[in-house]
Amino acid sequence: KLPNYVEVEGHTDSRQYSKQSGYTNWELSADRANAARKVLEENGLWEGQIVKVTGFADKKLKNPENPFDYSNRRTTILIKNISTEEILKNYTKQ
Repeated sequence: KLPNYVEVEGHTDSRQYSKQSGYTNWELSADRANAARKVLEENGLWEGQIVKVTGFADKKLKNPENPFDYSNRRTTILIKNISTEEILKNYTKQ
C-alpha cells in the first residue's frame, strides 16, 4: 500500500454552464475531485490519507493555448513526499 499523503484536484475547460442552472465550473471541478476521492478511498487508501480535495474550475488549464480543449477536463492526483519517520508512522495506523 502507498504510505504517502494524497491531494486530489479537479479541473474543467473554459466552457460555461447556463447561468440559470446555478451550477458552474467551480462546482463541477469540486465534484470531479470529490468523485475521484471516493474511488480512491473505496479502493484501498487508508482513512486520513487524502489530505486535500480541491476544485480549480478553469484556473489551472493543462492547455492554456486552447482553454476549451478537452484535455483541460481532468483530475490531478498528487502523491506527497514524506519522510521515513512518517512512512513508519502511517504503516502503524493500518
